[in-house]
Amino acid sequence: MTAVKICGMRSTGDLDRCRRADFLGFVVLAQSPRNLDLRTARELMSSCDNVKVAVTTETDRPSLERMIALLEPDILQLHVPLNEELLRFASGLGMKVWGMKHATPGTTVEKDCLRHCQALVLDTPGERAGGNGTVHDWSVSRGVRESVRPFPVVLAGGLCPENAAEAVRKVAPFAVDVSSGVESGAAKDQDKVNAFIDVIREVDRP
Repeated sequence: MTAVKICGMRSTGDLDRCRRADFLGFVVLAQSPRNLDLRTARELMSSCDNVKVAVTTETDRPSLERMIALLEPDILQLHVPLNEELLRFASGLGMKVWGMKHATPGTTVEKDCLRHCQALVLDTPGERAGGNGTVHDWSVSRGVRESVRPFPVVLAGGLCPENAAEAVRKVAPFAVDVSSGVESGAAKDQDKVNAFIDVIREVDRP
C-alpha cells in the first residue's frame, strides 16, 4: 500500500484535517513559507498522533542536534542534496532519516548514502530546496526507483488529487508527499486532503 505524507503543518486545524495520512511533515530551520519556529513546531508535534517528520534544509550539526532534542521527531527529513557525512551524522541522532535527491534527467544516486537513511525523497528542483509545487518527469523518478530497489522511494513535487493516481502508477513509490496540492490559501483543505488520500487508496485497491 502506498503511504501518504502530508507536509507543511501550520496549525492544529491542519493536524485535524490530515489525520488520515500516514506521515505528517513539519518544516523547520528552512526557507519556506511553511517554516515553523521551533516553539510552534514543538507544540504542534506534541499533539500529533501521526508519524512526525521534521523537514529541514539545515546542515549545521549543532543546530540539528538542538532541533532533534527539542522536537523529538520520529523521522528527520534532510531536504538537501544527498551528503554521506551529513547522513551518517544524522543517523546517530536517534531516529529514522530520509534523504533527498532532485529528480532531473541523468540523476544517479550515491549508493553509499543510502546506508545511512531509511528512505529517499525524489523532488522537483526549484528556487527553494522543496515545496515548489511543480511536477517533474516521473519517468526519471521511475528510473531512480528501479536503480535503488528495494530501497523505499518517496515521490514529491507538484502532486495533487488530479495527478496522484497517474504518479503512483508510473513510479510505484513507497510513499507520496504532498503539500501545496491539498491547500487552499495558507491552510490544508479538508476536501482536497480527503480526495488525495481516497485517490491513493483507490489506486492500491486490488
